[in-house]
Amino acid sequence: MRQGAGQLRRDGRAQPEDEASAGGSEMSLLILASSAVERCVKLGAEEAEAFIQSQRTLEVVLERAEIQNERTKKHIGIGIRVIKEKRLGFSFTSNLTDEGIEQACRTALSLTDAALPNLDWVSLPNREEPSRTPEGIYDPEIAQMDGGGLLSLVIEAYDEVKGYDPRVEIDDGKFTAMVNQYAISNTHGVEALDRKTLIQGYLTCIAKESGRASSMALEYDLSTLLKGFSPRRIGRAAAEKALASLNPRTAASFTGKVLLESDPASSILIWPIISSVNADNVQRGRSLWAGLLGREVASPELTLVDNGLLPRGVASSTFDSEGTPRQETKVITKGKLEGFLHNSFTANKEGRRSTGNAYREAYNTLPTVSSSNLIVEAGRKSLEELVLEVDRGIIVRRFSGNVRPESGEFSGIAKQACYIENGEVKYPLGETMISGNAFQALNNIIEVGREVRPTLNMAYVPPMLIDKIDIISKQ
Repeated sequence: MRQGAGQLRRDGRAQPEDEASAGGSEMSLLILASSAVERCVKLGAEEAEAFIQSQRTLEVVLERAEIQNERTKKHIGIGIRVIKEKRLGFSFTSNLTDEGIEQACRTALSLTDAALPNLDWVSLPNREEPSRTPEGIYDPEIAQMDGGGLLSLVIEAYDEVKGYDPRVEIDDGKFTAMVNQYAISNTHGVEALDRKTLIQGYLTCIAKESGRASSMALEYDLSTLLKGFSPRRIGRAAAEKALASLNPRTAASFTGKVLLESDPASSILIWPIISSVNADNVQRGRSLWAGLLGREVASPELTLVDNGLLPRGVASSTFDSEGTPRQETKVITKGKLEGFLHNSFTANKEGRRSTGNAYREAYNTLPTVSSSNLIVEAGRKSLEELVLEVDRGIIVRRFSGNVRPESGEFSGIAKQACYIENGEVKYPLGETMISGNAFQALNNIIEVGREVRPTLNMAYVPPMLIDKIDIISKQ
């Protein structure tokens, strides 16, 4: 592998690019947050909140088996939220000097003058003691990793692909090591500190034989601990998937059973659930599950919880983005809708307690609602045993298409798909589409597999066998 000269950029979520040092102790961040709240009160705020984020991201980008980009990004900043006569003002800055924070506080206060009163506003969250800090969400090895350490992991994945089969080529990939520190303070006594690490990586590979190429195969891994991250597994699995899709054939279009591996199951089925149990969406009339608490919304095979305290959970933390302690919340039990996910605002509107699901993209955004670790309860059968349950259908390892979370409608290309007949995988499929409705599909789950893994939307999902999906082959 050689160093490339290009500057390919494949960032995920957009983040502030401030290059200020993301250093400083957690306690110093909390002192800054508390002092910002005090300034806001002196300036006339009835309620105030300061959210400070310090983040360091190290990444290595691959393209055509060359390192196209190796860089470290650091940013630190503060978001100020103030309330005056039920009017909201919000401002942020990456300038954490006394003058910078003072100006952010004044800007937030000035914005309340132009805002309309929110009659649903009750208050910022009150202080609550956390039940515990989840184990294994901070790893000094990741926090202190340098470019050479991350590059060695990339090389492990690269060597695994190249040693697996000469027909397989790496198309692109990215490995990232991230450390985040948060400090939250408000006028109701919240003083929260948290820190997290995450390492993740992906490779896309293609296999070529006799002048013909496979479909693009993707494999990834993510973990809060370095010892839980396997670059060799990424390389091996990506190569296996690429080879398995060589020499595809076509099958007649039909409506039938689809065995979704974890990643497509997460995209097609779990993403609409995440949207539907978001209390803000429910209150705004954007969820088809509004008013359905206690009702059947899925097959009895489906049980899932939102657990922000999961040990080594990729979305675990002691507190949410408002300083409310994380918890475990029942969402669906044997197909029955048990609960929605709240931040403090949506909970206060209904006279409920927050479920600890406030979420911020970064310090420069207001809190919204999102799941933490949404975990599907494992079933009893392995992927191979689920294949045996299929008389006629397909297995899908990757999905590329559109999913509308509000309506549940989905359609797209089934990638690395294979035709199954009489419980046996027969051959890889060429370009094949699948379409349907996620909410109907949830009721048509036949069985859930036992191998649960974290996916890119931070949900823990096993394979799922579903019936009555439209399978359209391009003849």
